[in-house]
Amino acid sequence: MTTFLPYAGPTGGIGGIGGIGGIGGIGGIGGIGGIGGIGGIGGIGGIGGIGGVAADTPLALEALIHTRDGIVGTVQAPTAATAPAALAPGAAGNIWSWAPWVRAHVIDFEIFSRLGFADLGGGRMEVRHLDSSAMAYRRLAAFVRPPQSTFIAQLSLVVDYADLRADRAAEILAQLTDSFVFLSSIVRLDPERNLHTLELLSAGLRLANFVHMRLKHALACRRPVDYSVQVQPVIQTPAHGSLPSGHATEAFTASLLLWRLLRAAGHPVYEGDLCLAQLLRLAARVAINRTVAGVHFPVDSIAGAVLGLTLGNYLVTRCTSQNSNDVFQDIEFDGAKFDTNKPGLDFLWHEHFDFATHDVKPGAFVATSKASALGHPSEILNLLWQKALHEWL
Repeated sequence: MTTFLPYAGPTGGIGGIGGIGGIGGIGGIGGIGGIGGIGGIGGIGGIGGIGGVAADTPLALEALIHTRDGIVGTVQAPTAATAPAALAPGAAGNIWSWAPWVRAHVIDFEIFSRLGFADLGGGRMEVRHLDSSAMAYRRLAAFVRPPQSTFIAQLSLVVDYADLRADRAAEILAQLTDSFVFLSSIVRLDPERNLHTLELLSAGLRLANFVHMRLKHALACRRPVDYSVQVQPVIQTPAHGSLPSGHATEAFTASLLLWRLLRAAGHPVYEGDLCLAQLLRLAARVAINRTVAGVHFPVDSIAGAVLGLTLGNYLVTRCTSQNSNDVFQDIEFDGAKFDTNKPGLDFLWHEHFDFATHDVKPGAFVATSKASALGHPSEILNLLWQKALHEWL
């Protein structure tokens, strides 16, 4: 799970996500630093290092010129019989002919091209999914910004959490730049054995980053340090909005996405609720560490957890759907209702997740429904899911 999200870049996010052979070609999409950090996943890009001679260097270039001159002989033009078979245009399976970073771009387009955004006025923002069968947008996640009174009421919680800074300092720093190391302490994730699982998780993290950054901009909620000079965060306050928490969104997306994959594989150790609980507790701890550090309010983490769980299940549905009528859960987080109920409410993750259905649990300020159709299935996402699934069978 990426570091559960290191925030280090203007986009705030999964920095270096592209470690996987350059998945991060997306320019440090911003967050979870060094996804490839695990075992140097990005090392795939350095295949040219065979024998200690790096590819695309002056030494290698000159050596290759002389080598070709010495061995090429008379040039023979290819014939129809010796030419490689043409790849079928538009075939989803062609994705396995490309480098991991290229696959990442293709996968991102497949996911993001079906998303939309709308400002409905009154502080209500909506992320939408495009039902390609009906060519109509359906609600995926709606957010109403909490009023100022909520953040003021929650400031005392931020101050109280500061007492944990000495105990959590190592985690806070590691979660700025690390990647899947925390997930891999619960589930045996290995970059050589689980490359496609890591590609799937990376896609989930990029989805989470893509969505929460748009919502952060639209909701424009200030950080704790903007409310009091006595918060004094122990890390640099990110230069973007506070709600929803990006770390919470990405951590819960990755944790639920990984567990849904393991459950589908029927893994005897990982498919049960014990593993799910460990992964979600980890996500919650990552989120809470951001409040301990002084850069988030608990309400930010509640919003991020609800969004992350929604996106995790949404991506699973996108990856496994075989029918245009398959539905996904959509949610509405109403910050105004949060304020009228308990503005000083702390973040208790288990109050927002239903272990029976594995969906977001509705409550006083969170409404859910499950009636919107996906539209046409994605063969590309399904192939990625199947590759990742096979690694656990």
